[in-house]
Order: sequence, then C-alpha cells, then structure tokens
Amino acid sequence: MAKKKLSARAARREGDRTSAKLTRDIERLALLEPGHTPGRAIPLDAASQVEVAARSIPCPRCRGAFRVEDHTAETLDGVRLRVAKVACSACGAGRSLYFRLGAASLN
Repeated sequence: MAKKKLSARAARREGDRTSAKLTRDIERLALLEPGHTPGRAIPLDAASQVEVAARSIPCPRCRGAFRVEDHTAETLDGVRLRVAKVACSACGAGRSLYFRLGAASLN
C-alpha cells in the first residue's frame, strides 16, 4: 500500500524536525573538536594568539567565520584557561572556545 502524501504543513514540520535533529547532532560532534570544551583546550604560546586562533576556527553549524566578542582569562577546574566568546557572522550561533597558554616549547 502506498504511503499517504503529506500536506504542505506536515511536510514543513517534518523538515523542521529533521533539521533540528541534525543541528543537535552537529552540536554534539562539535563538543568533540579541540577548543569547544575546557577539557579539550587548544594549547597556545601567548595570549595574543587567542583571538587569531578563535577567528580561524569555522562555525560547526554553517562553516562560517567566527567573530570574537570577548576574550577573558578564567580558572576552570583548577586550570587557568583563556576563554573566547565568539559568534558566527553567518548564522549568529554563539559559543565559547577554550585555550590553554604555555604550550610546550621546542627548545
């Protein structure tokens, strides 16, 4: 037996639910990338590199560029981290990116 054709509204709602599930999955995957959680902080040599590094990371939702709104130093779980509050210039999604200063030097 053939499946009943959805009305325009039902099709739109099904598309919205699918889109919301995809966004949730993308957000969960983003938490596994470096810098998106305090436990996965990106190591840097100096505080002057934080904003440059934050702008170079693409938005996980739309792959757009982040703009840095705020850059602070915070202590999380006893570890001193730099936190960049960023927002996507394309979709407007906001998030925090985490950086750890004092990366191992080569010499």
